[in-house]
Amino acid sequence: VQGNASAMPFEDSCFDFIICSAAFKNFKEPIAALREMHRVLKPGGTALIIDMNHDASKQAQDEELEKMGTRGFDRWFVKLSFRTFLRKNAYTKDNFMYMIAQAGLATYEIKEIGMSLYVYLHK
Repeated sequence: VQGNASAMPFEDSCFDFIICSAAFKNFKEPIAALREMHRVLKPGGTALIIDMNHDASKQAQDEELEKMGTRGFDRWFVKLSFRTFLRKNAYTKDNFMYMIAQAGLATYEIKEIGMSLYVYLHK
Protein backbone atom coordinates (compact mmCIF):
# COMPACT_ATOMS: atom_id res chain seq x y z
CA VAL A 1 0.00 0.00 0.00
CA GLN A 2 1.27 3.43 -0.88
CA GLY A 3 -0.24 6.48 0.72
CA ASN A 4 0.15 9.77 2.48
CA ALA A 5 0.45 9.87 6.28
CA SER A 6 -1.89 12.86 6.41
CA ALA A 7 -4.52 11.22 4.15
CA MET A 8 -4.34 7.46 4.67
CA PRO A 9 -6.17 5.21 2.20
CA PHE A 10 -7.94 3.23 4.96
CA GLU A 11 -11.40 3.06 6.50
CA ASP A 12 -12.05 4.55 9.92
CA SER A 13 -11.27 2.35 12.93
CA CYS A 14 -9.50 -0.46 11.06
CA PHE A 15 -6.21 -0.96 12.97
CA ASP A 16 -5.51 -2.21 16.48
CA PHE A 17 -1.91 -1.00 16.46
CA ILE A 18 0.14 1.39 14.34
CA ILE A 19 3.93 1.77 14.43
CA CYS A 20 5.72 4.74 12.91
CA SER A 21 9.47 4.38 13.37
CA ALA A 22 12.11 6.94 12.36
CA ALA A 23 9.76 8.62 9.89
CA PHE A 24 7.56 11.14 11.72
CA LYS A 25 10.17 13.92 11.59
CA ASN A 26 9.92 13.78 7.78
CA PHE A 27 6.15 14.30 7.50
CA LYS A 28 5.12 17.56 5.84
CA GLU A 29 1.86 17.74 7.80
CA PRO A 30 2.55 16.20 11.21
CA ILE A 31 -0.67 17.36 12.90
CA ALA A 32 -2.76 15.94 10.06
CA ALA A 33 -0.76 12.69 10.34
CA LEU A 34 -1.59 12.47 14.06
CA ARG A 35 -5.29 12.96 13.28
CA GLU A 36 -5.13 10.26 10.60
CA MET A 37 -3.43 7.78 12.93
CA HIS A 38 -6.20 8.39 15.44
CA ARG A 39 -8.91 8.09 12.77
CA VAL A 40 -7.76 4.68 11.54
CA LEU A 41 -7.27 3.24 15.04
CA LYS A 42 -9.97 1.00 16.45
CA PRO A 43 -11.40 1.97 19.85
CA GLY A 44 -8.88 0.71 22.41
CA GLY A 45 -6.09 0.83 19.81
CA THR A 46 -2.65 2.38 20.13
CA ALA A 47 -0.35 4.20 17.73
CA LEU A 48 3.34 4.20 18.62
CA ILE A 49 5.66 6.81 17.14
CA ILE A 50 9.37 6.21 17.72
CA ASP A 51 11.69 8.92 16.51
CA MET A 52 14.80 10.85 17.43
CA ASN A 53 14.49 13.30 20.31
CA HIS A 54 15.76 16.73 19.28
CA ASP A 55 16.95 17.17 22.87
CA ALA A 56 18.98 13.92 22.89
CA SER A 57 22.36 14.46 24.50
CA LYS A 58 25.61 13.71 22.72
CA GLN A 59 26.12 10.95 25.29
CA ALA A 60 22.78 9.34 24.33
CA GLN A 61 23.73 9.59 20.66
CA ASP A 62 27.13 8.00 21.33
CA GLU A 63 25.47 5.17 23.29
CA GLU A 64 23.18 4.54 20.31
CA LEU A 65 26.22 4.40 18.02
CA GLU A 66 27.76 1.77 20.29
CA LYS A 67 24.57 -0.32 20.16
CA MET A 68 24.57 -0.08 16.37
CA GLY A 69 28.12 -1.39 16.20
CA THR A 70 29.13 0.91 13.38
CA ARG A 71 32.82 1.46 12.68
CA GLY A 72 35.01 3.56 10.40
CA PHE A 73 33.32 5.77 7.83
CA ASP A 74 29.86 4.39 8.66
CA ARG A 75 30.25 5.40 12.30
CA TRP A 76 31.50 8.86 11.33
CA PHE A 77 28.61 9.38 8.90
CA VAL A 78 25.91 8.18 11.31
CA LYS A 79 27.34 10.36 14.10
CA LEU A 80 27.37 13.35 11.75
CA SER A 81 23.78 12.57 10.73
CA PHE A 82 22.61 12.39 14.35
CA ARG A 83 24.21 15.72 15.17
CA THR A 84 23.12 17.63 12.06
CA PHE A 85 20.25 16.99 9.66
CA LEU A 86 18.44 14.25 11.61
CA ARG A 87 18.51 16.32 14.80
CA LYS A 88 17.45 19.44 12.90
CA ASN A 89 14.21 17.77 11.78
CA ALA A 90 13.55 15.92 15.05
CA TYR A 91 10.93 17.04 17.58
CA THR A 92 11.16 17.62 21.31
CA LYS A 93 8.76 16.19 23.87
CA ASP A 94 7.17 19.65 24.14
CA ASN A 95 6.78 19.80 20.34
CA PHE A 96 4.89 16.50 20.41
CA MET A 97 2.68 17.64 23.29
CA TYR A 98 1.78 20.78 21.34
CA MET A 99 1.06 18.88 18.10
CA ILE A 100 -1.04 16.29 19.93
CA ALA A 101 -3.10 19.08 21.52
CA GLN A 102 -3.49 20.79 18.12
CA ALA A 103 -4.69 17.48 16.66
CA GLY A 104 -7.37 17.35 19.37
CA LEU A 105 -6.09 14.15 20.95
CA ALA A 106 -6.27 13.69 24.70
CA THR A 107 -5.03 10.24 25.65
CA TYR A 108 -1.30 9.77 25.17
CA GLU A 109 2.01 9.26 26.91
CA ILE A 110 5.53 10.17 25.89
CA LYS A 111 8.63 8.35 27.09
CA GLU A 112 12.20 9.52 26.59
CA ILE A 113 14.41 6.46 26.10
CA GLY A 114 18.01 6.88 25.07
CA MET A 115 18.08 9.27 22.15
CA SER A 116 14.48 8.57 21.15
CA LEU A 117 10.97 9.63 21.99
CA TYR A 118 8.31 6.94 22.27
CA VAL A 119 4.93 8.56 21.72
CA TYR A 120 1.90 6.39 22.53
CA LEU A 121 -1.45 7.62 21.21
CA HIS A 122 -4.47 5.79 22.62
CA LYS A 123 -8.01 5.73 21.29
